[in-house]
Amino acid sequence: MTIAELIESLSKIQAKEARVMTRGYEGGYNDVGDIIPVVVEMALDVNDEWYYGRHEMVGDIDRSSKREYQIVKAIIL
Repeated sequence: MTIAELIESLSKIQAKEARVMTRGYEGGYNDVGDIIPVVVEMALDVNDEWYYGRHEMVGDIDRSSKREYQIVKAIIL
């Protein structure tokens, strides 16, 4: 999802006072709180294991394998 797609999706929500939350570590939910978005570089489709997220921050992958992946800018909430 791009930022433009997120904005479009959020603009369709009727409940403008709805809270923004994220899943808790083992269960439940937490308020997102004060978010200061930071743009990072992500390598796409790095992980195949079900227990990892699909993508990795570029700084967390082996330098020699960076050319194997598509690198995009992303924000993490």
